[in-house]
Amino acid sequence: MMASDIPREWLRPERIGRIPETVSAADLMAAELPPVRWGVRGVLPEGVTLLAGKPKLGKSWLALGLCVAVAAGGVALGTRQVEQGDVLYLALEDNRRRLQKRLGKMLCGPAPKGLEIATSWPKLDEGGVEALGAWLGEHPEARLVAVDTLAKIRPRTRGQNVYQEDYAALEELLPLAAEHEVAIVVVHHTRKMAAADPLDEISGSTGLTGGVDGVLVLKRDRGKADAVLHVDGRDIEEPAEYALKWDAETAGWTIVGEAEEYRMSEERKDIIGVLVEAGEFLSPGEVADVLGKPRNTVKQRLWRMAQDGQVESRNGKYGITHNHDNRVTEARGSGYPVTAVIGYSEGTESIRCIHEYAGGKGCYLCDPNHPARKGG
Repeated sequence: MMASDIPREWLRPERIGRIPETVSAADLMAAELPPVRWGVRGVLPEGVTLLAGKPKLGKSWLALGLCVAVAAGGVALGTRQVEQGDVLYLALEDNRRRLQKRLGKMLCGPAPKGLEIATSWPKLDEGGVEALGAWLGEHPEARLVAVDTLAKIRPRTRGQNVYQEDYAALEELLPLAAEHEVAIVVVHHTRKMAAADPLDEISGSTGLTGGVDGVLVLKRDRGKADAVLHVDGRDIEEPAEYALKWDAETAGWTIVGEAEEYRMSEERKDIIGVLVEAGEFLSPGEVADVLGKPRNTVKQRLWRMAQDGQVESRNGKYGITHNHDNRVTEARGSGYPVTAVIGYSEGTESIRCIHEYAGGKGCYLCDPNHPARKGG
């Protein structure tokens, strides 16, 4: 049989010259399209998002916290108001006893009715996609699905083409998320080695991050309460990094600001603490030795702090100024008492912290009663 003798109906559609549907740029610009729906505004849009981090650093707590917030219609991450909707949490590495204990720590009242939990689910190529589609069909008000973890649901790999297998790992979830306008977040791990680009720390090939709509990378020094959440994706206009603080009492993460701003503020507070403790002017090298940080980094930070009026420079050394017009004032000898926050005062009515909040109240760094600092 010659190729020309093969009936056209036997050929696959993509091989018979059928042109896929197209749209003109003019029609596209004239169309009224619905805006992106957010699970958590600025962090988790509709679509498939990978949440990655090292083992035992709080990824599952973060995922469960997002589920509780969306199901209850409250506030996620301590600061982001969320739209209430049904939620499915696939806790595939946990059991009911452990989940009950975790929820007990998080909840202040009864559990939200819109949150459903499963501890087992078929792999995506063994009926998992169809099962999720059926659940979403039965829950038209669904807003979020969390899968913990990727390894439990991804199709088994053959190892022939790692990039292609990684790219296809979650590909079947993309049309589901788009059809039902839900956010699907899938928990995964990062590599042991750090990288300049947070996306390069995610375990697997670049096909894994290329095949999803968004990426969240949780980075945290073990044993510390603070962490950084890197946010990037197709519907994220600009990649962002948020500083997070762990609240042991409510077992949840809270956004306390932009990561770089928070990091710099914390570094400045550490430097001021060293200078106050010393009670004299110190060289950048002496401050760096106490903090265990690179001398050049501390030198540059001290120079900027002097430009901002936070410290005073004298003959290459730095200390706390006695000038009450500057933002930082030492109590001894100045007559202008330092308050509980780092700031200055000419009386109880004019207290200002270094971020210009009256009395430091409402400042997430300086107000010891700020919700973001609770338990910190």
